[in-house]
Amino acid sequence: MILQLKKNSSQLLSCVDFKVSVITSIYKSSKFLFDFLKDVKRQNIFPESEILLLDANEDNEDYEIIKPFLSYRNFKYYRIGKCSIYEAWNKGIELSSSDILTNWNTDDRRSYNSLYKQVEFLENNPDIDLCYGQVYETHKENDIFEFTKSEILWPIFDGTLKNLLIHNSPHCLPVWKKSIHKRFGLFNTNYNFAADYDMWFRILKGGGKISPINEIIGLYYKNPSGISTDVKNLEKAIGEVNLIRGIYSK
Repeated sequence: MILQLKKNSSQLLSCVDFKVSVITSIYKSSKFLFDFLKDVKRQNIFPESEILLLDANEDNEDYEIIKPFLSYRNFKYYRIGKCSIYEAWNKGIELSSSDILTNWNTDDRRSYNSLYKQVEFLENNPDIDLCYGQVYETHKENDIFEFTKSEILWPIFDGTLKNLLIHNSPHCLPVWKKSIHKRFGLFNTNYNFAADYDMWFRILKGGGKISPINEIIGLYYKNPSGISTDVKNLEKAIGEVNLIRGIYSK
């Protein structure tokens, strides 16, 4: 489904009820995109998922990969123009029609049932605002969860302010309730690398709750060209993380 961005985005929302909206920012993603879309499509909750593909490219290179998938009603494509990843996520939140949201980067992968398990966890725990699980860290492009040879696990801790100050446990595949954005705001676009980290702090500082689930849910690709992992950006990214920790440690 190809949709043009309008000022009144509520006109764009489907009448179909979806359990979860997946928000994906797309920029120069060609080498990951086809495998990403296949991984989305194999999710056992796929029929009940809304996939918001937010294209920030100036050319059509990535669109040509996406185009065959748009025959499925729940893949929704938006040409949003050049913007930061967090600006794209905020547009995805505005466009989403589900009560539960997740971001999913094109270079990361999920187990086939992880999204279902996280959605189910939030539905069964009305007091929890966000959940997350462990992920393997892989250095292989387009690795597959079931066949990965990685044994490196991203550690996770209970969702407390003290633990979050030490480590960003929600990391790359969190799932959260859309209601947090009415309570705590959208992602802070003044940050270029760690606005999600800031958002999780705002939940906890505002009285919300985040929680791990006892599952290994996917693969984090440590992309040498990623926004926060590129060596050219590493110093700035670390500085932003430390700035956020300083704000919320007071």
